[in-house]
Amino acid sequence: MIDPAGPALVPEGQIPEAYARQPLLRQLVPRLVGLERDQHRRRPRHEFAEDLPVVLLSGRHGTGKSALLDDLQNAYAPDAGPWPGPRVPFARINCAALEERVRVGPEISNNSHAVEVLVELVTQLSRPVAGFGRLRFPRTTAGLLAVASARRPGNDDELRVADRHAAALMGPQSGDGPPPTWDSLFRPALPVTPDAVTPDPAAFPEAAVRTYLGRQYRWRSRRLASRQLVGWYESYRREADNRLRGLPPGADAHARPVPAAERAGAVARLCREFHQGRGFRRGVERMLMAAFLADVRYGPFRRANRAPRPLLLLDNVHTDIGRDFLELFLEQRARLSRDTRDQLVVIATELRGDDNPATRDDAPDEDNDPYPEATYRSLHEVGTNSRWTRRGSAPSAGVLVLPLPPLDTEHVERMLKRDEQASFDPYIATAVHDLTRGHPMGARRLCDAVVRKAGTEGWVTAEELLDLTHPDGVGESVIWRLLNTLVGSENHDELCLFSLAWDREAAEQLAERWVPRRIDGLPAADGAAAQLERERWSRGTGSRPFITDRFLRALLVHQMRSGRGGSGVDWFSAHALLAEHHRQRAEGRSGQAERAERSRFLWHRLAGGEAQEVVDWLHAEFLRDDGDAVDWLHILRTVAHAPRPPGDVWFEQCQEVGKGRRDRLQLQADPEVGLEKQAVNRLLHALWYAADELAEADRTLVDRIGQDLSFLSAQHLTGRAVLAQAAIRWPRAVKDGEDWPLERHWQGDQPRTGGAR
Repeated sequence: MIDPAGPALVPEGQIPEAYARQPLLRQLVPRLVGLERDQHRRRPRHEFAEDLPVVLLSGRHGTGKSALLDDLQNAYAPDAGPWPGPRVPFARINCAALEERVRVGPEISNNSHAVEVLVELVTQLSRPVAGFGRLRFPRTTAGLLAVASARRPGNDDELRVADRHAAALMGPQSGDGPPPTWDSLFRPALPVTPDAVTPDPAAFPEAAVRTYLGRQYRWRSRRLASRQLVGWYESYRREADNRLRGLPPGADAHARPVPAAERAGAVARLCREFHQGRGFRRGVERMLMAAFLADVRYGPFRRANRAPRPLLLLDNVHTDIGRDFLELFLEQRARLSRDTRDQLVVIATELRGDDNPATRDDAPDEDNDPYPEATYRSLHEVGTNSRWTRRGSAPSAGVLVLPLPPLDTEHVERMLKRDEQASFDPYIATAVHDLTRGHPMGARRLCDAVVRKAGTEGWVTAEELLDLTHPDGVGESVIWRLLNTLVGSENHDELCLFSLAWDREAAEQLAERWVPRRIDGLPAADGAAAQLERERWSRGTGSRPFITDRFLRALLVHQMRSGRGGSGVDWFSAHALLAEHHRQRAEGRSGQAERAERSRFLWHRLAGGEAQEVVDWLHAEFLRDDGDAVDWLHILRTVAHAPRPPGDVWFEQCQEVGKGRRDRLQLQADPEVGLEKQAVNRLLHALWYAADELAEADRTLVDRIGQDLSFLSAQHLTGRAVLAQAAIRWPRAVKDGEDWPLERHWQGDQPRTGGAR
């Protein structure tokens, strides 16, 4: 139980107060919707007139994407407060949950991803809005009923789809009777068959459309009576034919009026085309999307500057169903002229990997970007004016991407200052930021654990950050709770083990030795790779390391180091196996490939505690007459990022070696050791210490790194300029918490002193 006297913790689903989200929530979205979020009045000015972007919030797991949508829902469709209920036509769809809940496939011919989303939108956006009325979707509803009504005899899945969609589209029924089904709604409209028992399935779509045209909305809106509704579909078909024939837009677009007796059949034609599959089905989905946008455009909210716009929140559009819907939506919106575009505000969230160059382990996969023509803005840029306009005719040009930024160290410090009485290592804020790389959920939970322990047990050091318990008081590790949220607990041990692997082949070596079971029906390494790629924790087959995201990898590695993951696999045995794997691969390669494999071999040896072996190799390579200083520094930089071995003594011992306080012990153990080898030993340990997320590289250690690199630059036969540049830039990067730079063009630079940039 949480101590009531302790500091108040941030609720589980909220973003920390310090997280800068106000430019989106209180400025951009009200300008888009046209309604103040805190007052029931229209905005006097809109930034966007007749062309609205799809605002796409992108980020990793735990960056607060869904929490932002929660905030918008509470603002524009609250369940309680001064204005309970929707303040604008409102819909929210979690694409991941919808995709998991519904069944779509070739065995169900009357359903698709687009149909599922459109049914949800029609149902939710049709709710009445106090003071403004309600949106109607006659075109969309008639088309969806035609598509969903056809079913093959004996196919129970198709019957369930027809019942579910018919009940949703026809609206709630009066009375307390059983829920409506397709038969109870539309069977009376079926033509009488000779046996008066078995209806003709081919007549189902027309019966549903005829019932809808006869019962719904006809008396409420003359402009959207059945004649205009069917005329719209016929005009759309005519325009589509004109495009195929190469005619200009608007040429001969008006179709001849359809007689009343044939109108239901004209709309029911959609069903036959939909069930032909492939391109025919996609053409029907485009027509349904166009009908949906036309209904939005010509409803009672059509005047963009005089009434609030409808608001659609789409969560997890990176899923198949989300991508499919957005592709249709953007394609159709791009085809419309400026005067006929809809006024639907779409705020979507997408799960993406870490694309920040400062925290990325490999290059972004730009070739597979689903929105290549999108406009990118930072969150703080869209406060006063987003400066977005559609550039180009591509569908993706209608997307405004707002990557959710990581937290700054100042945000972490603010979260830690909630309890003024708490005492902890002043470096903890930097350690939390370095470990999480600004990940909002990770930073919040770690800060909660720090504040809780500091308030109850006293001083908290940075070294124990990953071993804190969750503040709910049940003794569970905060790291375990984080991992359970981010990747689940089902494959926890396997992911911990695979976090030590550099690539798929290395993971397969571990799996062959210690993981006999399969994951999702695949060999363990392949199943884990599929899960990581699906959740954007890696970049697929070629990911190096095997788990690309540094924050997740750091958590899993610590679980492995502490013995809480890996199904009892010994830390040192795993690194010994992987070191031998990379040694064998290095023997059969040359050039950069050999250098990469040699780096990984030494990386595993250092993580396994064999620091002296690594120093011997680095020293021998340094003394080679044909040695390349850039290659040597590249290997040193890679190896120094090896995880520390188990045990708490590493923090003290590694720092002492790096600062030169154990030089005498090294000399006693090896009287023949030279000054170069001592410098290599100090430099490796200083960089190894500085690379650890929980270790603080103080001024003495930073200065020592620069001094040893300067000394080695004078000893190297060909790499004086390269090492001199590193002596200037690496200490500065270590001090600022940045990646250590290394560029081959340094070979042509003269060594600088003092004020080098």
